[in-house]
Amino acid sequence: MKETVAVLGAGTMGRGIAQVAAIAQHSVWLYDPYPASLEQSLSEIHADLHKSADKGRLPGTVEETLARIHPTRSLEDCAKAELVIEAAPEKLELKQELLEKLGELNPDSILTTNTSTFSISAIASKVNRPERVLGLHFFNPAQRMKLVEVVGGLRTAEPALERVLQLMRGWGKEPVKVLDAPGFLVNRVARPFYGEALKLHGEGIAKEHLDWIMRGMGFPMGPFELMDLIGLDVNYAATTSVYQSFYGEPRYRPHPWQYQRVAAGMLGRKTNQGWYSYPPGPPPLPTPPTPQPKDIPLPIIIGPNPLAKELRARFRHTESMAEAQFVLDCRVKLERKHDFFENLPVVSLVWAHSASTVQAEFRGRMVAGFSLVPPAGKQAIVELFTPLSGSSQAVRLAQTYFTAHGYNTLVLPDQPGGVGFRILALLINEAVSALAEGVARPADLNRAMRLGTGYPLGPLEWAGHIWLKPVLRALEGLHAELGEDRYRPHPLLRRMVAAGLETFGSLSSPHQTPQGADEGDSQTSTTKEAS
Repeated sequence: MKETVAVLGAGTMGRGIAQVAAIAQHSVWLYDPYPASLEQSLSEIHADLHKSADKGRLPGTVEETLARIHPTRSLEDCAKAELVIEAAPEKLELKQELLEKLGELNPDSILTTNTSTFSISAIASKVNRPERVLGLHFFNPAQRMKLVEVVGGLRTAEPALERVLQLMRGWGKEPVKVLDAPGFLVNRVARPFYGEALKLHGEGIAKEHLDWIMRGMGFPMGPFELMDLIGLDVNYAATTSVYQSFYGEPRYRPHPWQYQRVAAGMLGRKTNQGWYSYPPGPPPLPTPPTPQPKDIPLPIIIGPNPLAKELRARFRHTESMAEAQFVLDCRVKLERKHDFFENLPVVSLVWAHSASTVQAEFRGRMVAGFSLVPPAGKQAIVELFTPLSGSSQAVRLAQTYFTAHGYNTLVLPDQPGGVGFRILALLINEAVSALAEGVARPADLNRAMRLGTGYPLGPLEWAGHIWLKPVLRALEGLHAELGEDRYRPHPLLRRMVAAGLETFGSLSSPHQTPQGADEGDSQTSTTKEAS
């Protein structure tokens, strides 16, 4: 017979968790002190179960599933359960009080909390036998999202963690074992997706362009439309929580524009006004132009990295200096760009610097900047940058070239790192930081970010596609030009590049010396050419 489950809180998350447990054949106590909340929760579970049944996705009948859920206003009823899942509002004292009471009523039950902001160790500190307390962080909507972060506190017993991991697999979830750290895994690693987008918007990049670029890279939504969907108040609260939990670490600092909109009551879709107005909402991604690659200016493509290799494989170019009409320089470090060819216009990759910085190195040359992140799908948008000294033939050549190959282009205000790569580089750097601290294993980290956020690739997985050395050189350049600590490369990234590694496939645990290969990640490789 399956264990009884008690869910504390009949809000959005609580009713979703109760529904999942009931579908998995468990008897469920659904607790809430307010009768109206219980009534509404059961009504919404009933409606959602009917939708699943109509689509043929519900094992058994709606009535059988609903009959397993028992509403209650009594914690004594919940004490009969072998597993307790607290899903009350995000108030530390309330969560501590509820689990402390359940711990007194039942000395043997496993006690879990669905908190997304508080330390599991802090919640467990009030509970008799804290070794049975752990985090069970579901993602909204709980009945749809596969990912569950299973979080062990400082005193959590390993058998309790393993038991709950196995249970979540039995519920059809994909659990990821995570260390008790601020933001846990997904909420922490995802912070640059919003924070750096806000910073770029504050520096003159239109929010529509930011959303287009990130969606063109394969993200299901851009940062501004996603903030509107989540709720600006919820996103701001998560950012503030992580920032405060890390004692003011600069890379987590909220942006003033977040607070401004929250204070104004512009919370996104739920108030019909956030970064966009609803309706109509964000503008659609532009349709790519029809490829017409004949009779276009041909470049000579320079660079050893995956971007240069992809461009040479998919785009028309020439190997002959006599035929080349411009240089498409894909090297990352500014110092590598001194061997420009003849007097050709140069379109230079700006992952590590601005187009204006390249122009300063080569005065008198026609220079433009570009950024494109591999793997580049057909929806990808090529970012082009004009030096502050003014437009040049190089920008027009780049527009003509990429448009002829079926790619949209955007000429943007000059920015070090561009837009898409700069956000991605900080996501990678944050993932490396979480990895170094032992928050999760490499394969689990990648899997969690794909499942929890819909990213097309996990950050560490993406770093392997780009190679670690170009990522490191780019962060070093951004740190030098922008002068902010948020761009400082993590020491683990430096050590891996120093060891000649170009992917994270060799790290089978966060603190292991790189050797062997991790399940689910690509094998390591070395780079023999400078980037």
